[in-house]
Amino acid sequence: MNMLAITDEDIEYAAGILNISNSFDVPRLNVIRCMESRDIVACPGSGKTTILLAKLLILTRHLPLKNNKGICILTHTNIAIDEIKERLGDKANALLSYPNFVGTIHSFISKFLANPAFVQYHSSRISRVFEPEDYKSRLVRKYKSLYPPFSGSKLGGFLYGRLEKKVKDSTDKNKIAKAKDDLLRSLELDYIDNTIKKNAFNKKTTVLKNPDSDAYKEYINLIDQLQKEGICSYNEIQGLAFRYVENFEKELQSIFSERFSFVFVDEMQDTSLLQLQVLEKVFDTKKVVFQCFGDPQQTIYESDDKGCAWKPRDPLFIKNSNRLSESIAKVADVIALNPYGMQGRKHQNGALISPVIITYKGDDVSHVLKTFSKLINRHKLNERENALFKAVGMVKAKNEGLSITSYFPEFQKFEVRSKVNKEFSELQSYLVKLDREVIKKEGVKAYYNRFILAILKWLRIKDIRTNEGEFFSGISLLKYLRENDERLYKTVHRYFARIVLSIENEKSVLFSFKYIIAIVTNRVFRIEVDIYKDEFLNGTPIIKTTAADEEKENSFEYDNLRIEIESVHGVKGQTHTATLYMETFYFSKTNESIIKYLIGEQQSSGIEEHVEKHIRVAYVAMTRPTDLLCIVLNESVYLENEIELKQMGWVHHLEVLN
Repeated sequence: MNMLAITDEDIEYAAGILNISNSFDVPRLNVIRCMESRDIVACPGSGKTTILLAKLLILTRHLPLKNNKGICILTHTNIAIDEIKERLGDKANALLSYPNFVGTIHSFISKFLANPAFVQYHSSRISRVFEPEDYKSRLVRKYKSLYPPFSGSKLGGFLYGRLEKKVKDSTDKNKIAKAKDDLLRSLELDYIDNTIKKNAFNKKTTVLKNPDSDAYKEYINLIDQLQKEGICSYNEIQGLAFRYVENFEKELQSIFSERFSFVFVDEMQDTSLLQLQVLEKVFDTKKVVFQCFGDPQQTIYESDDKGCAWKPRDPLFIKNSNRLSESIAKVADVIALNPYGMQGRKHQNGALISPVIITYKGDDVSHVLKTFSKLINRHKLNERENALFKAVGMVKAKNEGLSITSYFPEFQKFEVRSKVNKEFSELQSYLVKLDREVIKKEGVKAYYNRFILAILKWLRIKDIRTNEGEFFSGISLLKYLRENDERLYKTVHRYFARIVLSIENEKSVLFSFKYIIAIVTNRVFRIEVDIYKDEFLNGTPIIKTTAADEEKENSFEYDNLRIEIESVHGVKGQTHTATLYMETFYFSKTNESIIKYLIGEQQSSGIEEHVEKHIRVAYVAMTRPTDLLCIVLNESVYLENEIELKQMGWVHHLEVLN
């Protein structure tokens, strides 16, 4: 095990680089100095990433490590990777070279495990990894080619047997065939327990668990046949890796123990059970310092509602939040499934704002957004510079009961692709923050694509073409730029990486991007640009702060105040000045179902799955704001629990506004 000791001088060095004025407090120092395999549980707004960066800065001072071993840093998104690179600056260069590794969990699993597994089991390489829907389409086509109608397919018989009676009784053969195809698309192999599950309505149900059955074997054969063609999905990539580490666990542990002294995993709560088991098998925590950073309370992405796969080992806690006020931290901590005494920041002027409950009668929530706006104005939060106000809910579209559309009928969710590749008439609209779901789906390349689209739009406006007289495409532009000015080509790519973080932090990059366009146009195409007068470069977009102009429909305006409407999943990781958590309906009313938690009465066992999800989603929503937290509750439920709610620190909206 590594015996490297971190000194006071190391701490001062890291604090100076990261501009930490008062150095680090004791809980954060304990994490930075920890040189053993332990997990770090950090509350929302605790500056977890800064602590990890401090640790990395100190370790880079000691490179090369003993026996020339390296550091492995794993995250969930490329955005997180870019943040590490951006904040460490040139200090990151040492981390980006062998034997170190900085990348996403997916890239680590693909490079070091899935690719060699593919060679091991198929004597070839992966040719392409498809998104789930594309992969399932290929799976269906493979099924039809291997098991055509009347072939006696047992899988076909299984699919037919699980169709609804009204479909089976139909005389429309096309309708039956489509229903079978849809059911086949919903199936997925669970590599942990080797069962085949149906994934529908965010719920996974085991449908085939006997590996000796013919239907099971035929489904596995479909996966094998696609893999022989080099075709995989992300699930199959991770499945291959899991099979590989199951077969070669000791050998892989030896290899990775020889290469790495330290392994750090960020946002560990977002790690799936399959990813977790792969990581735990390849890293020997007795030979490698293996540390995971995160907050298990903030897991809301598990499709089967099973909660967080990560169970922290002998964790170090960072309980004091730099984001939440004392009053918000108090009510948010008790809503956690496993409270650990989260503490809020001390208020400077003593003007602590109590969390507010906005009540409604029946199912009439038409007044709620206006009431939230009035509360913001009453506390003068609208006078804050760069203030951000959001109203969030769990259920977007109305099915039964309350949803986000109950509060704001115009709320819509737009397709990811239309947001990313839409063409605009002004530069600013290309340079805005993308939705979390876009980044989760496409990674940082979603931003790069938009930047390239902006330059292509500019070139078309100026009628700048290739030597063949055609308008540039993304590929031809990059090729032309590299061939004619390789130094500028590299500069542009470095600039792209840098401004992604600025946009994610909601900083304007308009002027610098105009300057880049001007440089490219002048140096490569010998055309002068007036960046102050051009209509495209200086045009005013309809909306300046959202991913696409359609999103204006997802904002509520009242008395010169703008409140953005979003799902809780969309704001995970964000910080707001004020947040409203709207009650919606998912099996039951989301806030009413957790009233015992809201009044501080923990339920020790027997929590229904959907209620557990209500708790986890509420925790994420309630830990977004810095100053004002509001939740929505039915009036009758509030009155039944009024005394206990007030003891916890909640106030009724009429107490503030009257």
